[in-house]
Amino acid sequence: MLIIRNLGTTYAADPATTFFGVELNTRFQAPACGRGEDTMTQRVCYDRNLSHSLSEGVMGYHVFYPSSSSTPWARGEMSVTTIQGVIEAILVNTWGIEAQVTALKMLEAKYGPPIRSRSEKIKALRARLPSKFADWTFKTHEVQFLGTTNAVDWGSITLSTPRYQQWLQTQTQNQITRPPQTR
Repeated sequence: MLIIRNLGTTYAADPATTFFGVELNTRFQAPACGRGEDTMTQRVCYDRNLSHSLSEGVMGYHVFYPSSSSTPWARGEMSVTTIQGVIEAILVNTWGIEAQVTALKMLEAKYGPPIRSRSEKIKALRARLPSKFADWTFKTHEVQFLGTTNAVDWGSITLSTPRYQQWLQTQTQNQITRPPQTR
């Protein structure tokens, strides 16, 4: 896949930092989806109504991409976080416990064995199978796999930069130290 980075200059996207045509550390340039163009899209596009500012200079985009039978674990939508217009995190939604084995095998083929992994039977989800979790950390990015999130049929893969992790940590610290709001 070729992506245009600077006018007149093309380069091959780095597979390690790309999911479904969206690449970390590049400018967010996806077009807005047209009417009725979401889960059935033929291109990468974002939903204006579901995208919003997360903090000053930080945007969250709800992005759709073409579905493919070659990725049965993916839901066809993702969240993309930009800082100053540059893509710093990509969160891909999965089909949860049903798709976790396939998704995890794909990640291991792409990134090698995880640096941390575990399986856990989550009683609150009443699942018969354990949920799988794994992490990969590299110099320029990290990958987090959650076989399930808050329901057995939802999971996620997050690909993020150190800059995003730093922003996320700052947001978490601000929430902890901020006094409760009164009306």
